[in-house]
Parts: sequence; C-alpha cells; structure tokens
Amino acid sequence: MKPDPAILAQGWEHRFLADPARAQEAADLYRSLGLEVLERPVKPSDFGPQCAACAAVACRSYVMIYTRRTR
Repeated sequence: MKPDPAILAQGWEHRFLADPARAQEAADLYRSLGLEVLERPVKPSDFGPQCAACAAVACRSYVMIYTRRTR
C-alpha cells in the first residue's frame, strides 16, 4: 500500500491499514495522545498493479490511518 502523497504533503504521517473496528480503537488512542487523526477509506489506486485481487477485497471495508501533531 502506498500512502497518498497529497495527504503526506499536508503534514500527515501514514500509520497503518486497519479494519473499521480496529481503526476506531487506534483513532481513539492517537487522539488521547494529542494527535489529529485522519481515517481515509482505501481506494483501488492505493494498491500497486500486483495487488489487484487484494484491492477488490480491502477496498470494501479497510481504512488507512494518518496522524499529525495538533496544530
């Protein structure tokens, strides 16, 4: 998975890919640590060409987690 360069350019740090239940837990933890959290649905274009089959499954439910220091 490749992080979105436009989001990285805004100062966000790519953390990980998570299923929605785990994404909420992680988001709550990062917020408790004083970080901003961005939860972004995964798109097929986030995967390389060798991962087309995985993209079809992951795009249905997984979320990419980004964080940055609170401004």
